[in-house]
Amino acid sequence: MSRPALAAFFEPASVAVVGASSDPSKVGGSVLANLRAGGFAGRIVPVNAGRASVQGLPAIASVRDADAPVDLAVIAVPAAAVLSALKDCAARGVRGAVVISAGFREAGPEGRALEAELRAWLREEPLRVLGPNCLGWIRPSRRLNLTFAPGMPRAGPLGFFSHSGALGTAILDWSRDHGIGFSLFASLGNQADLTETELLDALAADPETRVILGYVEGVADGRRFFDALRRAAAVKPCVLMKAGRSAEGARAVSSHTGALAGSDTAFEAAVVQAGAVRAGTLEELFDLARALAVQPLPATRRVVVVTNGGGLGILATDAARRAGLEVAPLAGEARGRLARALPPNAALGNPVDLVGDATAARYGAALHALAGGDAAHLVLLAPQAATDASGVARAILGATRGWPAPVLAVFAGGGRVRPGAQSLEDGGIPCYPFPERAVGALAGMVALAERRRRPAEVWAPAVERDAARARAAELAARGTALLGFVEAAPLVAAYGVPVIAARVAPDAAGVARAAQELGGPVALKVVSPDIAHKTEVGGVRLGVAAGEAGAAADALLAEVRTRAPGARLAGVLVQRMAPADGVEMLLGMVRDPQFGPVVMLGFGGIYVEILKDTTARLAPFAPAEARAMIDELRMAPALRGARGRPPADLAALADAVCRFALLAAERPELAELEVNPLLVGAAGTLALDIRGRMDTP
Repeated sequence: MSRPALAAFFEPASVAVVGASSDPSKVGGSVLANLRAGGFAGRIVPVNAGRASVQGLPAIASVRDADAPVDLAVIAVPAAAVLSALKDCAARGVRGAVVISAGFREAGPEGRALEAELRAWLREEPLRVLGPNCLGWIRPSRRLNLTFAPGMPRAGPLGFFSHSGALGTAILDWSRDHGIGFSLFASLGNQADLTETELLDALAADPETRVILGYVEGVADGRRFFDALRRAAAVKPCVLMKAGRSAEGARAVSSHTGALAGSDTAFEAAVVQAGAVRAGTLEELFDLARALAVQPLPATRRVVVVTNGGGLGILATDAARRAGLEVAPLAGEARGRLARALPPNAALGNPVDLVGDATAARYGAALHALAGGDAAHLVLLAPQAATDASGVARAILGATRGWPAPVLAVFAGGGRVRPGAQSLEDGGIPCYPFPERAVGALAGMVALAERRRRPAEVWAPAVERDAARARAAELAARGTALLGFVEAAPLVAAYGVPVIAARVAPDAAGVARAAQELGGPVALKVVSPDIAHKTEVGGVRLGVAAGEAGAAADALLAEVRTRAPGARLAGVLVQRMAPADGVEMLLGMVRDPQFGPVVMLGFGGIYVEILKDTTARLAPFAPAEARAMIDELRMAPALRGARGRPPADLAALADAVCRFALLAAERPELAELEVNPLLVGAAGTLALDIRGRMDTP
């Protein structure tokens, strides 16, 4: 059935507290006290079967007894009584409920059974439920605090949801000391009904929310989450932090890709591909959120650094370059304006060093001379003997008002600069205590801007779906699980990825004939379902002359039998030798249980697990996404030509990556598939070796 929207949570006119208590040390008492102390203007209805009044308010025995409509209920009763309380709410027409009660799946078998019963009932009801086992829900602009955390946070532009209630209480406490304001604060708990996906959609539509933040420990449905995140990120900046970067999603694998790609890789791919950004720490999350809430997104990677201390400027410049930002020399016209505005001993490069005795007027003059433009500006202040931090702050605010690019500040120090830092924050310029934190926030803004600018493409290549379907059916009928080059090459070729010409021969005589047919030098590779890494058992010979192929095959098979005596040998793969000027890359796919097919691209060959220079996306995707993947690789410059090598055909590489991703998306029986190496050169791409695994009935 269709589920109604979340208006009852965002704009309730009346709230019932089920399990309300006069004892503020109890959850039901704390929630009611918070609701009253917060200043909620709507009707508050305590529900307590044993009391006529609670905390001075008339109480009722059941929500069913309410004499007027109730929009939202808070449930704070023992776990065993929660379902009965929710049924009362549904009977009275309550549209939403926040179940704070614990004692469900986190509490063992009995709690898991209670939660299963709750979930089954909710599937057939229009009532929307947050929780159970959650901290609760806060809507500061409505003075609505439905949690047992003390105090009302400041109203502001940040919509935040969290999978952790304990972390939520810490963030609420921290936010009060740092002036952080929220449009919404939601703890999701066990997510028996509402999940992070619904919260993303709701926050994207919420006019009070300018930036969407989330702390997640996993997602309920990877593809639904990805779709919701993509919708939200198209209209508002989205910043997520996920715990558990380790391989909790590890599985038995038969490829490099499987060894490198865990569930965290899939989550990272979803965030990047959706146009959002991932923070590594809570500090990074809120540093970036503060900037996004008040400053425009940057149009370029260029940044201009203005400082009164050389060391501070150098630290900022180093951090910016590490983050991939550009700290380029200023144009001649800007340098001329600065020369006229600043004393002779000022440095007019980038950083612009105003020197230690810089006054507020000098800061203002320098910024007016720079005149904005499309570069971001990072303005630094180190306190000197005569520094007027508040005056400098006023000068920065006055000079940069209306600039189209972001302005961030660093006031390094303590009490002497604190008033100026606060003035900047109040005026809409985020101010940080250290250059690295400001640069980190700016780098996150750049990443968001670039991802949001990525063009939407319609990409529908011609592929031989019928041939791929027939090949997959043939392999399934044989009960084939592990795929080698022979089994997988027709699948890859059917989707238009170029595959090197090859033959399989059972013995040395067959190898000799195949080498003559292919012509020229050939590569020989052992064919065995038991050997994953051929080079490690001597199972590869390269550059073999056609006339010597038979003898080379005999030697290869003899060595493999010695080094892998238990392996089953199915023959020798004979391939035409590939061009010598290409770069070896890896193109792989694994099927994540939450997110589906995840495609990885990286520098490959025998060193792929050592280099770990890879990037990933959820399949399928179009060439613009593939080109972004290429640019993310640390060794991408090698593809653009290095040490006299011609540049690789990057358009052909992007096309091959997208075609491979389409195969992964359209053939669900493929559990893993890997092209390694995929040779990439000036003439295009060529798959040299392929392996994988099928899920067979």
